[in-house]
Amino acid sequence: MLAAMSDDRVLPPPPPPSSSALLRRPSTETEFWAGLFLDLTVRVEWLGQALDAVPGGDASAPALARLRSYARALEELHRALERVQGYRADPRLRPLFSLDGPLAAYLSRLYGWCDEIGEDFERMAVALRRRQPTTIVFSHRAVNGSYVQFEGLVAAMRSVVEVSRELHGGRDEQVWCAFDAHLEELVWATEWLHMTLARQPGE
Repeated sequence: MLAAMSDDRVLPPPPPPSSSALLRRPSTETEFWAGLFLDLTVRVEWLGQALDAVPGGDASAPALARLRSYARALEELHRALERVQGYRADPRLRPLFSLDGPLAAYLSRLYGWCDEIGEDFERMAVALRRRQPTTIVFSHRAVNGSYVQFEGLVAAMRSVVEVSRELHGGRDEQVWCAFDAHLEELVWATEWLHMTLARQPGE
């Protein structure tokens, strides 16, 4: 848990860790996905406000620029998630979001990972705002390990989506094409966030 900011803060404390959303038993799958998306939305919004409140001192300028690049990549991922989750309302695609399927495994891990790095982003933002030293560079080993894990999840997800499209596409081919495109945008946004975290200072 991050330490609370001083009484003169202009921002509320960082949002509480949302990993509990991955453990609770929602009454419906809709509540499960909506809850995870809401948690990420709050985190993204808070991070943007926190970065805007960082003093513009020379010492923090490189670190602030780097953290803003992380935040932009997270925002792009958030938008891609919103587009993909919009298909939950389509009865033709809703079965793909079943909690025991590969798409759910990928999305759940993605939300969990965003929660993990989001806590790091919040810690960095609070430190910058307080003009305290902080590490803005992520471990290459950790980032690469996460990337490899997602590769396996993506392969399983794509396989199931392809089979479902062949079985149920038919006259709804346009819908499936749009869904595929948005799913690939999400995969790319996930990869881009990994690549952004893997950059070394000066790259």
